[in-house]
Parts: sequence; structure tokens; C-alpha cells
Amino acid sequence: MCGAAKDAGVKGVDLANVEYVLINNLGVVTGKSLGLSQSASLAIGSAFSHFAGIADVLSGNAAAFLMVYSPIKSFIEGCDPRLLPKKLVELNKHGMPERSMWLQAIILFISFGGNAASQFYTILMDMMNVSSSAPYLFLIAAYPFFKAKKDLDRPFVFIEGKKEVWATTIIVWLVVAIGIIFTCIEPLFTTGNYQTSFWTAIGPVAFGLVAWIYYSYREHKEKVLN
Repeated sequence: MCGAAKDAGVKGVDLANVEYVLINNLGVVTGKSLGLSQSASLAIGSAFSHFAGIADVLSGNAAAFLMVYSPIKSFIEGCDPRLLPKKLVELNKHGMPERSMWLQAIILFISFGGNAASQFYTILMDMMNVSSSAPYLFLIAAYPFFKAKKDLDRPFVFIEGKKEVWATTIIVWLVVAIGIIFTCIEPLFTTGNYQTSFWTAIGPVAFGLVAWIYYSYREHKEKVLN
């Protein structure tokens, strides 16, 4: 840590490239420890930093593809296809929801179209974070009751004892709940943006109610048609 802080204070070294500076230093020190010459040690340091750069680029590309595809795939495949337009859920020859992905790309493109669009996309992302985390509160709260059932086959038991189960449940539940709360109120403290904070907290509830009403309507319509 001290070495990192020292390197970060050198001219031309910042948080964007300090990783490669440290990796380069690691290679140089490794070469010297092996008794190699100064030029050979510098070559090893350069090879180390280049390898780290290539690894970062490849992992970044993989993460980008995953982040672009996974949300739309989980949304399309996890949702009842009767609730969405047929064109959106239709898969192409590669098994991909092509039209949904194009729609997502358009939304991403719009998010770079100015402050208003960028703020809108930020609100959507914050609401997604809250709505994807909130269900875990119910799963965590159900854990003690799941543990209380005696007629289940449990080949592996990680936590034993009623007190330990409840203590673990309460701690984990509070951690997730506090994370959700701070996600909602964080814009108030950083930028004073009340609108983002309001929609981050209320948006998932409002959209959840709309989704429930729409789902109930479609279920009722299916029963009438059948």
C-alpha cells in the first residue's frame, strides 16, 4: 500500500495507470531477484505490464458483453411470453432476442444524448439495482423458517443452532437493507438530486404495482378466452 501511494505521487502516474506501474515494478524486482541484468529486468517488467494490459482488455470486453446481454436475456426468458409483444420475445436463428437487444442498444444510445437522457438512464440503473436486490430480503427472511423444517434432506449444513441461524439472518438482512437504503439516499448527499433519490425508492414499487395490475389483467383475459 505504501508503494502504491508512493508511485501515485510520481509525475505521470495516476489511478488510471498505477496498476501497470506496480506490475512493471514487480517484473523489474523479479528480474533483479533472479540475478538478471538491468536491461533484462526492465524487459521482464515491460512484459509483465503488457500482459496485465492484455488481460484487462480481454476481461473488460467479456464483462461488457455479459453486462449488455445478461439483463435482456434474463428479462426475456424469465418473463411470461404472453405479457410481452411477440416480436420482442421472438428469437433469431442464433437463439438471441434480436429485437429486444436492438431496443436496448437504442436506449443506451439515447443515454449519451445529453444531461436529461443521462440522468434518465442513471435513474433506470438505480431502480434496477434496488429492484434486483429487494427480493433477497424475502429470501433471507425465509431462511430461519426453512431451517426449522425437519423433513428435508440436507446433505450439507453450514450453520447449526437456532441462535446462530437467527443471528446470521439478521446480520445479512440488515446489510442488504442498509445497502438498498443508501442506494436510494446516496444522490441526496452527493449531488442533492431529490428527483433521482425519489424515483430510485418509489420507482420499483410503482412499476411493480403496474406490472401486477397488467399481469392480473392478462391472466383474467386468458381465462375468459379459454
